[in-house]
Amino acid sequence: MSENSFYQEYDVPQDLQFKTADILRMGGLDCSAQLSTKYFEDVFSAPNKITKVAVSLSFSVASKEILVRGAVKGERLIQCARCLKMSTQPFAEEFIETYSTKQEIIDIISVVRQTLALTEDIRFLCRPDCKGLCPTCGRDLNDGPCGCKPANLSPFAALKGKFK
Repeated sequence: MSENSFYQEYDVPQDLQFKTADILRMGGLDCSAQLSTKYFEDVFSAPNKITKVAVSLSFSVASKEILVRGAVKGERLIQCARCLKMSTQPFAEEFIETYSTKQEIIDIISVVRQTLALTEDIRFLCRPDCKGLCPTCGRDLNDGPCGCKPANLSPFAALKGKFK
């Protein structure tokens, strides 16, 4: 049996908890898998959520450590901070971790969760040129102008004339 055919027969655990003994016995491992979104339900704050996740992993064995290079990609459903519409955005991130060969289990799901948590922006936009909502009537300005009179949007407008 060739080394590559053994890799193809390896069943990647859905929870991404690999037995160190298996990795050492094989002398490393290259694998990929589609993951269930149930492992990532609480990574983003509501109403944002992850809808698709795939991971590619490469395990390299050294004398006392195992190096794991990973790439996680997928899609997330996010709410725009300006117009409040939900939209789908792709994501792709990479990570590198080392583990001791003395550990029994190499838990990759926690690294994937951390990597995804770091991709959450402070505010998402459905597109870079989103115009948002009218502050007066609430109409989505991406659909066209609303006809409201433009208001002075300066936060200091209320102070005008107070200090003379």
